[in-house]
Amino acid sequence: MRHFSAIPPKSDNGRRRGAVLVVALVGLLIVTSLLGTMLLGALQARRQMLKERDHLQCELLLQAGLDRAAFRFTEDAGYVGETWNLPADGIIGQAEGQVTIEVARAEDMPPQIRVVAEYPLTGEHSIRRSHTLSTQPPTPPAQE
Repeated sequence: MRHFSAIPPKSDNGRRRGAVLVVALVGLLIVTSLLGTMLLGALQARRQMLKERDHLQCELLLQAGLDRAAFRFTEDAGYVGETWNLPADGIIGQAEGQVTIEVARAEDMPPQIRVVAEYPLTGEHSIRRSHTLSTQPPTPPAQE
């Protein structure tokens, strides 16, 4: 005696459609993974580029501070230093910077100029560079 069921037996056509659907989903997963990896790489490259830009900007501020200190020191033997605040639009429009110049004088030693540059001034990833120069005091002009 044969038993008949209300559900017709599956054909090979239905299995093929299921296999095609699985292959399509696996392909979509692979493409999504590749796009995610590429996006993550692009974000990391951008962060690295911005970090290098900030390092370079801080180095340039340090050099500008050294030049400024040398100029002021040669013009004025009593120069003691200054704090030089640079607004964002005065640098590259990204963040504020600061250069601090200090002239230390000790007995029997030539004056030392210490320059500290910080960029960006506010933020958790602020970069600070410093340099100290040992100088000779400017000689007064010869009087005739």
